[in-house]
Amino acid sequence: MALAAAPGIVVYPLMIVAGACEGALLGAGQSIGFGPSVVRRSSWVVATAGGAAVAWAIGMLPSTIAGFDPGSPSALPWILVGAVLLLVSIPSLQWLVLRRLIPRSFWWIPVNSLAWSAGILWTLAPSPFIDEKTPFPVLLVVYVLAGILMAATVASLTGFAARRVVESATSKGAGGTGAVASE
Repeated sequence: MALAAAPGIVVYPLMIVAGACEGALLGAGQSIGFGPSVVRRSSWVVATAGGAAVAWAIGMLPSTIAGFDPGSPSALPWILVGAVLLLVSIPSLQWLVLRRLIPRSFWWIPVNSLAWSAGILWTLAPSPFIDEKTPFPVLLVVYVLAGILMAATVASLTGFAARRVVESATSKGAGGTGAVASE
């Protein structure tokens, strides 16, 4: 879209849709990792896609709002609130699915928010080393690598929490309260 010089009014909604697609893939991967007896795949994918769409909508705002100066002291509170909302968007919507399945599953939100806080740093890492003169193939390789490192970081840091979800759901099903079905 940058190469086509698409206006912000086109870029903003397309990036939100792209973010929702990214979230759907993340949710599908997580639901596969959880296994068939933990979460209903469609509910998890929809929650994750919705959270990712919200995250992208928030994350794209600073570059979309005309005249927004992130260096301004008055912008700092907005940036902090936006950052918190961005980081809790995916796990909060996922928790809406988990809370029906696993008692006291609120911990899912801070665990994932902290993991995303660490993982998102990979997408920021290349910024000091690239500019508008960086060749497109280099940009592509650098940001694909950053995306892979982000995914690996988040997956590694949330793996223990995911294991707890699986164990809780499995013990709930074994305890006679009914196993959680998937599609």
